[in-house]
Amino acid sequence: MASSKHDQQGFSAIETVLVIVIVAVIGFVGWYVYHTKQSSDKALDAATTTSNNSGPQFSKNAKPSTATTTSSGTDNQSLQSDLNGINSANAQSSQDLNTSTSSLNDQSTFTSVPQ
Repeated sequence: MASSKHDQQGFSAIETVLVIVIVAVIGFVGWYVYHTKQSSDKALDAATTTSNNSGPQFSKNAKPSTATTTSSGTDNQSLQSDLNGINSANAQSSQDLNTSTSSLNDQSTFTSVPQ
């Protein structure tokens, strides 16, 4: 019997190029997803850090000083300005929370399915 074309073995050039292209596309999609996830994690960490730093900071080992227990005008003004700063930070946090909640509850982004 004479040898026919069905006895040939190996990959053709077109098959090799197709395999390389498919592997490259899969690799690029994987890299893109990984890069997007890392970027969103960094943004979320920055937002969390900012919101955590907006509130009052307390020290576990803080001892009351004698200056705050006296009724001098300077100490009361200092405490009042600190209290105003804390209240404004609290108001900003509440406003940010309300904005986030309203954006989550926004129904305009959902599509309704006809029944």
